[in-house]
Amino acid sequence: MGRKHSESPWQRLVHFFQSFGPRASKELVENLVSHLDADARGVGLVIAMLHGELAHDPSIAKMSQIEHDGDQLRTELVDTLAKTLVTPIDREDLYRFSRAIDDLLDELRDFVREWWLLQGVDPQPLLHVLGELALAIDSAKVVVVTIGEPKAGGAAQLVEALRLANRVRCIHEDEITALFQGEVTMELLRERELLHRLDSIGMHLVQGLNTIADSFVKRGE
Repeated sequence: MGRKHSESPWQRLVHFFQSFGPRASKELVENLVSHLDADARGVGLVIAMLHGELAHDPSIAKMSQIEHDGDQLRTELVDTLAKTLVTPIDREDLYRFSRAIDDLLDELRDFVREWWLLQGVDPQPLLHVLGELALAIDSAKVVVVTIGEPKAGGAAQLVEALRLANRVRCIHEDEITALFQGEVTMELLRERELLHRLDSIGMHLVQGLNTIADSFVKRGE
């Protein structure tokens, strides 16, 4: 009593054939785009926090929720991969990309916590890096959409996304160099730590996009 009926043989057969077709690819792509949307929300939250628009408790709580959303999306992607026979790109590359953009969210969570621990830091250099990071994530979403559409110009979009992601790291280096033009103070050292955290975030995005680049090469783009 009360137990759900198991799928009929016909339903199992339908789901089996769907695992070959565009429906599965669409689900995987939508999952990755949603995960990047979570990354973008995390960056937006950090920018608002640095502008003084969010206090300690709300920023910690909202960032934790965004990170939880990302973890849930990653779990869903892994589950979908386990039920999918044919994927738009190599399944291991999909897994690696998902891990990279999930690690990005973890780094953003740690940045929020460190910001409140290392108070008295000038936010402007950090905002400079974060502005470029937001652009790079938006560009990465465009790339992911092309995963399910071979020959849709994904390679050109990927080059632009990689350029922006690498620029995040270049801006970090410029800001670090500018820091050490003056006297070394505790504030300078705190700012350096936060800039290094943002550099790690940029590194995860570059790694993820390089994974997509590997997949495009494998399928001849």
